[in-house]
Amino acid sequence: MNSNETVAQQLAAFIGALDYDHLSAEVTRYGKTLLLDQLGCQLIGSTVDWNQTAYRFITENKSDGAATVVNYGNKVPVDDAVFVNGTFAQGCELDDYYDQGGGHPGAASVPVALALAEKEPIDGKRFLTAMAAGYEIGWRVGRALLPEMMRRGYHAQGVVGVFIAAATAGKLLRLDNEKMTHALAIAGSHASGTMEYDQSGGEVKRVHNGMACSGGVRSAMLAAMGLTGPPTIFEGERGILKVFSGICNTAPITEDLGSDSAVLHAAIKRFPVNASQHSPIELLDDLLKKHKFSSNEVQKIEVGVNEAVTLHSGTIYEPTEVIEPQFSLRFSLALRILKGSNDFKFYLDPQLWRNPEVLALGKKINLYPDPTAQKEKRFACRMKITLAGGNVIDGYLPSPKGTFYNPLSQEEVKEKFIRLGSTVLSEDRLNSLIERVDNIEKEEDTSRLASLLSHQSENSRR
Repeated sequence: MNSNETVAQQLAAFIGALDYDHLSAEVTRYGKTLLLDQLGCQLIGSTVDWNQTAYRFITENKSDGAATVVNYGNKVPVDDAVFVNGTFAQGCELDDYYDQGGGHPGAASVPVALALAEKEPIDGKRFLTAMAAGYEIGWRVGRALLPEMMRRGYHAQGVVGVFIAAATAGKLLRLDNEKMTHALAIAGSHASGTMEYDQSGGEVKRVHNGMACSGGVRSAMLAAMGLTGPPTIFEGERGILKVFSGICNTAPITEDLGSDSAVLHAAIKRFPVNASQHSPIELLDDLLKKHKFSSNEVQKIEVGVNEAVTLHSGTIYEPTEVIEPQFSLRFSLALRILKGSNDFKFYLDPQLWRNPEVLALGKKINLYPDPTAQKEKRFACRMKITLAGGNVIDGYLPSPKGTFYNPLSQEEVKEKFIRLGSTVLSEDRLNSLIERVDNIEKEEDTSRLASLLSHQSENSRR
């Protein structure tokens, strides 16, 4: 890369040069796995009450367009489709996340690619390549911003997601390097969102990703029409890095650009909670299976995690609305002990939020920053459980299952997709989606994916 170029210019050059033939077999294979997982997340996300506001906003206030709303089948303009589908995409906290940095790449790239594929024909290879571009930019920007961004109270997806969406859209719109630079620069004006929702509630968090998706698409489209933005949007004195983190460290963004693939740094969720909780839940489950203790025996649980986890999941003791139990590690760990599961249904049950046994167990759980849980080991977890009589059991987990390097099996991913997707679609339709995703590189027109995600189109064929 040319050191005289700004960060945005270097990223734009990378996006422009990225080609399907440059993607390794493991990247394309895992990219398809991530795509399938994200489609399942959009389907179940379309069914929950708190995401309906976004749907009503679009359908009651917007005109017809080319792009499909997942589940419902409404045709709306592209930026509206990505707003509501992007809201669905992260609406249940089941979507993929980066093993380093912050953000949820699938939720910000896939809705964008699906909508633009309905605007003009996009083949499967272009679709996967654009996904890879979005994943790459988000991973790099997120690494440069964390953990300082979170300490300041900014929501990683609200800030990072817009760059993922802009990169995906810009690649599909075939922006040249100059216009791609401006797309990223304009995206900086859309970056926003605080984490106050996990302190005092509010469902606005549910639309942060939708806002990022629509902001990214608009940034790319505006750049295509000639709008310009500041090329020093990342490293400038009033650029993204200094504004959101207070530190201007560009190295995580530009170093070794093109030598690794961020797709391989994405992890698939097993539980409907924010990413920072997965290692503690999995480690606790392992200790429960090995030592077979009951809640009555627990005197104290000490959980060593990355400092950001204590900020993101460690402040809520008594949930009062559905988003709060999903962002309370104490609640999740109490569920695992008392219910033996972290099934989505438990997070939807207000009686459990106020259950005295759950609350009492949660107060026995202490979270502390573990200095070893940093950088590539950001999701590592240590746990020490003191039982009645003074017996102590402990364990350590370097990373949760679901990462590329500690993967779920293909069958586990497909099972998750069918479980989530069956809330909307028939088994035959879900199997058709699985087959198309498995062979997406052979698709000449990926708009068929969007139509298959609507129960309206399914009903019309019966």
